[in-house]
Amino acid sequence: MKKDHRKLRKRPLFTPLLAPILGAVIVIMLVGLLWTAQGTTTVILVRNAESGVGNNGESRLTDTGVYRARALAGWLGQSGLSRIYVADYPPAESTAGPVAEATGAELVKIPADDIDAVLDAVGRLRGENVLIVWERSTLPQIIQGLSGSQVEIGEKDHSGLYIVTDSFLTRARLLELRYGG
Repeated sequence: MKKDHRKLRKRPLFTPLLAPILGAVIVIMLVGLLWTAQGTTTVILVRNAESGVGNNGESRLTDTGVYRARALAGWLGQSGLSRIYVADYPPAESTAGPVAEATGAELVKIPADDIDAVLDAVGRLRGENVLIVWERSTLPQIIQGLSGSQVEIGEKDHSGLYIVTDSFLTRARLLELRYGG
């Protein structure tokens, strides 16, 4: 007895391949997400803490500035910082010092007016957490260079904390916070 094959439903040729192809796409997407997470660089930027002129005529942190620098160190103590880029400027160095002690991060001094050096140094990083402590006049330019966002920092504003995250698959994002009272 001969079977009537005309009544059997015909399957498209790719049906047996659908599950392996779909599985491969899911695996590629998961690997991409993991790769992106490993490649995300987080940059925390702050202005130097409050400063004044000391007895010897050199800029130094005020009592409020010392408090703010310690608060920053407490805030970032467990942040996994690998490096701190600091303007070669005494108040910035004094602000970064307690953070370097608390985190064990390498402290890298850069001339305060060399914005390109900061942007180049951060641009070479992948998957690290870094802190930039800079002066008010050029910090907004560094933030814009890293994130594309413009910020204004007032003359007396020392509490701004800016976080820029950058990964392979997404554009840089900026988060603005306040710290130290």
